[in-house]
Amino acid sequence: MVIFVDILKVLHIALCIAVILGVLFMNQKSEGLSGIMGASSYSTRSSKGMDQGMRRMITWLGAGVIASCMVLGIIGI
Repeated sequence: MVIFVDILKVLHIALCIAVILGVLFMNQKSEGLSGIMGASSYSTRSSKGMDQGMRRMITWLGAGVIASCMVLGIIGI
């Protein structure tokens, strides 16, 4: 049980860091992730698609953070 809790803590910290970095890379006022990465409208994947994918990824990562918080809270850590 102790190993499971330790793995869950590490997973929780990794998810939190991923959400923070994802939100920092999203730039709402200009071009967003596509502007940071240097993509243009001529690329195979449009900038709107990259931003939409980034939002979707951050949403799922946030849900993972909430789920890990709930599990850690139920366990009593």
